[in-house]
Amino acid sequence: MNDKALLDTVNDALNEAELRSDEIPAIDLYVDQIINLINDKLGEGSERYRDRVLTKTMINNYSKDGIITPVKGKKYNKEQILQMLTVYTLKGTLSINEIKRTLKGAYETDGFDGESLRELYDRHLDIKDVNREYAKMALDGIIERNGLDMESDVDYVSAICALVSFSAQLRNMAQAMIDDRFPDESGTLDSSEEPKAISSEKIEKIERKIEKIERRGERKAERKVEKVEKKTERKIEKKREKIKAKENSGE
Repeated sequence: MNDKALLDTVNDALNEAELRSDEIPAIDLYVDQIINLINDKLGEGSERYRDRVLTKTMINNYSKDGIITPVKGKKYNKEQILQMLTVYTLKGTLSINEIKRTLKGAYETDGFDGESLRELYDRHLDIKDVNREYAKMALDGIIERNGLDMESDVDYVSAICALVSFSAQLRNMAQAMIDDRFPDESGTLDSSEEPKAISSEKIEKIERKIEKIERRGERKAERKVEKVEKKTERKIEKKREKIKAKENSGE
């Protein structure tokens, strides 16, 4: 990859800072402490990752979906934090249903414990680091094999399309492996995701309605203020006229 500007863009895109297991305290943490811990780590990487924060809602959903073990009280132990981080690293590509089936396959393995989870998570991050170099090599290969000129907007778009299709093919392979080894026992492609998609659409509609109502309320309030101001101005003007009339009659 000879283009320095493109290399800088790619390096920035791949500069994702993630918590290692040894960076997670051995003590139990509250949700806010977990979120701050992750956000501080994200701040060490590219800005593009800083808005991809783990939220309280996400953690609650992981718990409801049974992807992390039930919390006792209000604090999470290190094993539960590793569980939610593992989900968090996969959710950008896989659905919650697919992640649940995949991790369940590991969790139900004989002898799988907290130490096994730590090893699984750290190995995943190690492989991910190596894959960053593979990703750059893949882009180099696409450019060279297809004779793309990255100064040309058309060729630049071709490279983007190639990366997107490659990403989709890799995702399809992962999903096929999940279906083969850990089939969906519910008999549906992704039963857990459909209601969430619908609910998010409903939320968006509700938010739009609220915005409209707020805008209407603001306009109504503005009209009321204008009306009161005009009424007040008329009253003041009448009083002025009366005062003027009295002064004139006194003369």
